Amino acid sequence: MKNSAKEKGFGYIAILFAMLFWGLSFVWIKHLLNNNFPVFTIVFIRLALASAVFVTVLKLRKKLQPVARADYKDFLLLAFFEPFLYFIGEDFGLKYVDASYAAVIIALIPIVISITMYFAEHTPIRWEFVVGTLVSVAGVLMLTMSPNGQITFSLKGTLLLGLAVLAAAGYSVQLTRLLRKYSPATVTTWQNFIAIPFYLPFILIFDVKQWPAMTWDSTTVVSLFCLALLCSAGAYMLYSYSVKQLTVNKTSIFTNLIPIVTLIAAAAIGQETFTQTKFWGIVVIVAGVTFSQLRMKNEE
Repeated sequence: MKNSAKEKGFGYIAILFAMLFWGLSFVWIKHLLNNNFPVFTIVFIRLALASAVFVTVLKLRKKLQPVARADYKDFLLLAFFEPFLYFIGEDFGLKYVDASYAAVIIALIPIVISITMYFAEHTPIRWEFVVGTLVSVAGVLMLTMSPNGQITFSLKGTLLLGLAVLAAAGYSVQLTRLLRKYSPATVTTWQNFIAIPFYLPFILIFDVKQWPAMTWDSTTVVSLFCLALLCSAGAYMLYSYSVKQLTVNKTSIFTNLIPIVTLIAAAAIGQETFTQTKFWGIVVIVAGVTFSQLRMKNEE
């Protein structure tokens, strides 16, 4: 069924808020890491909090759809691809390469998603989308490039980031299929809930011994709740809603806006400096994302 202009408009609003929350997430995560919170513990807590709140609210409002037995595998794959595999690839990949290099690899996700959707769902690839994505990747490179223009290459880091890219593509296929049967709120709630056990072995192996060093105060608690409610719950639900209204190809390129939000937020609290090159990087990213959406009125 063709979505109305109003529904598509809401889809664009939803994706912009999702990118806002995900962009801010890096500031909150950095704060937690600076207070000795291990990576797996952060993800586990945010998923557990998000699941507890959403399951309770949706159950009380009778909005949580039960999952049909035939769809168990699809939900399991959805949670396995993202957040589990994606966070593994991205977070550990960042340990071996510069953030600038990682940002460029991650910025290729929209193209990989479009290719995957072409083979999995026969979704056509528009030339405007490809050009817009490549332009936005150039903007990401400008935004994240170090002052000396050097990039640290690592095969291990590249492979881990490649895992994150492939996980995002697999997630997109599963998400598109599940949204044909379930609401965005239902998909997001079960996605987070199912992913929780995936992290338990890693917490027991890597994180438990680091727990005594964690600093618990009002700022770390607020950061955890923001990550849980705004990022793991809210942003994923908004992203799913946008995919339902606009298609995953149109939605995925907006992820290249995330570095802009992160830069502005980090600059506001003194973690980053704002340069002329970064300003033009923002302009190029926005131009690329905008160009990728030009055929909206003529499609479908």
